[in-house]
Amino acid sequence: MFEKSHLDALFEDLERSHGSSGEYDRLLKQAHLAIALSDSKRQLNDEFDPIVVELIERHRPAG
Repeated sequence: MFEKSHLDALFEDLERSHGSSGEYDRLLKQAHLAIALSDSKRQLNDEFDPIVVELIERHRPAG
């Protein structure tokens, strides 16, 4: 399950890489939903931007 430190790192990564782009708000919204689905052990399907999926995989806690 994502904890605050994981979330902070994920959102900092997203802002650093896409914060100045026009896509940032859309990616941020997707990230929130993807985190919830990931925490409930659901697969992230192709409705999510590959950027969001990669961020979730990179910052997902072990276990």
